[in-house]
Amino acid sequence: RDGLLQRYAPGTVYNALAVLSALFSWGVRGGHAPGNPCKGVERPTAAQSLDYLGREEVRRLLDGAAAATSPAGRLLHVAVALAVHAGLRKGELLGLRWIDLDLDSRRLTIARSYQGLPKSGKVRHLRLPMELVPLLRAWREHCPPSAEGLVLPWGQGARKLASREAMLGLPTLLRRVGIRSLTHPWHALRHTFASHFIMAGGNILTLQKILGHSDVKVTLVYAHLAPDFLGDEMDRVRY
Repeated sequence: RDGLLQRYAPGTVYNALAVLSALFSWGVRGGHAPGNPCKGVERPTAAQSLDYLGREEVRRLLDGAAAATSPAGRLLHVAVALAVHAGLRKGELLGLRWIDLDLDSRRLTIARSYQGLPKSGKVRHLRLPMELVPLLRAWREHCPPSAEGLVLPWGQGARKLASREAMLGLPTLLRRVGIRSLTHPWHALRHTFASHFIMAGGNILTLQKILGHSDVKVTLVYAHLAPDFLGDEMDRVRY
């Protein structure tokens, strides 16, 4: 544990210990291991990271992305817009297919992360934000074909429109529009959607369903951003 903490973030080490502990617990139950060496080992505490963009930063980012004229730049624009308007994870963006979208009824189905199930293991159905509809209609006319019918065909075919340059080009775009460096830029866009949803008066349980969190405790990290958080609660006590 201590050796890993010298090279990796606390959250990564926590996850590694959790996997090892589960593995040895299975081994003990099956008679394959004499004991669980992870039992009793204190796990590091991962600090809650909630890095998100302000409203003006989001506007600047979207305007900068929209100014791109290259196919890879236009793909990045669509990816950024989906992230800040719908809160999709990066894997969910890259697994999204046109069959998961119905632009007429504004249906958005999150059925995949990359080529597997979403992180929660469950498919979720959302209402596609109105602002995304014209952008996606225009992109569908120019989206390169792929075997899976991907909305963001990263690394597909000879053109490889959305390979490293497009999907991992977000830090470059952030620098170009004068936005601070983000440790996990794609996840920060997900945080951005969730934070502004709550600040606009959105319900925490609704946000849980939108983000696909299996436990509402994960979603509660955004609760302090609610406009009525604590509110007049401190005035309840009177003498």
